[in-house]
Amino acid sequence: MDISDFKSSRYNIIGLSSKIKGELHLSGRSSIEGSVEGNIFSDDESMVIIEKNASIIGNVNAYDIEVFGKVVGELNARGTLSLRPGSQVEGTIKSERLVIYPGALVNTKAHAG
Repeated sequence: MDISDFKSSRYNIIGLSSKIKGELHLSGRSSIEGSVEGNIFSDDESMVIIEKNASIIGNVNAYDIEVFGKVVGELNARGTLSLRPGSQVEGTIKSERLVIYPGALVNTKAHAG
């Protein structure tokens, strides 16, 4: 990828050592590696990725959500919600499509469709 392509792309990264308290409104594909205490909103049709070392206490609202880390709160995917091996989810999940991979730890009420 050319540097000018990267600068014009819509991609958000919340780094591994980042700690955020408050509400996040994101646009474009987003990767969260740090910890967030608060609600996360992505109003476009982009994906929010909760990485392996991430810890979220709050609700995540996005088109597609892919979880590798830990979430305590509501996950609301207007598209696909994928819970990957090693992920830990405690709360309510709502999605159009739900994929739970072997090794995901889930303590939740689910609403699909």
